[in-house]
Amino acid sequence: MVPLDFLLFATVFFNLFIIIDPIAAIPLFLTITKENKPVERHAMVFRACVIAFLVLAFFAIIGGKLLDYFEIKIQAVQIAGGILLFIIGLEMLFGRVSRTETSEHEEKVAMEKDDVSITPLAIPLLAGPGAITAVMLFTHQYGGASGATIVVTALFVVLLLSWVMLRYSEWFQHVIGPIGMKVIGRVMGLILTFVAAQHALNGLQNAGLLP
Repeated sequence: MVPLDFLLFATVFFNLFIIIDPIAAIPLFLTITKENKPVERHAMVFRACVIAFLVLAFFAIIGGKLLDYFEIKIQAVQIAGGILLFIIGLEMLFGRVSRTETSEHEEKVAMEKDDVSITPLAIPLLAGPGAITAVMLFTHQYGGASGATIVVTALFVVLLLSWVMLRYSEWFQHVIGPIGMKVIGRVMGLILTFVAAQHALNGLQNAGLLP
């Protein structure tokens, strides 16, 4: 029988991979860094993944205390987070880059920057509102130090894979192809809408608004 901890890790990993969605970041990354040399791209990808990991790990560990400080109940995070993730999932389903991750203005500014590792690559492309909400929800859902450990470990693996995919973004884009990337993006978007709806339903049930 598969250990329960591994099942929890696999669940968190799969959900975070869909939400962070490094596959969708590949075309945008190649566009905004087309004037940069390969060595500069590689350095930016490394910095971006490290920064994204630190930001998301911070919210995974400290998020609960922040909610307590501002007197925000977890039910509110579940409902609002579910709505936010549902919107992101719909945008993925329709083949659009989520506006919670980047805006047209940010993309234009990024193309004129020498270093895009912090913005928009790390924040908000990798560590966007959806990912921040998700790590807080998962940490609360699984509770305690063990839950935080599972979330942070899964987060590390997801961003390690994100680093590999962006580091070799040209190769991935060539192998997967435009059609393949669209298909994968839409399937991941569909799954994310299911996950988001469940988070919202859990929040409504925990708030006593649904049986």
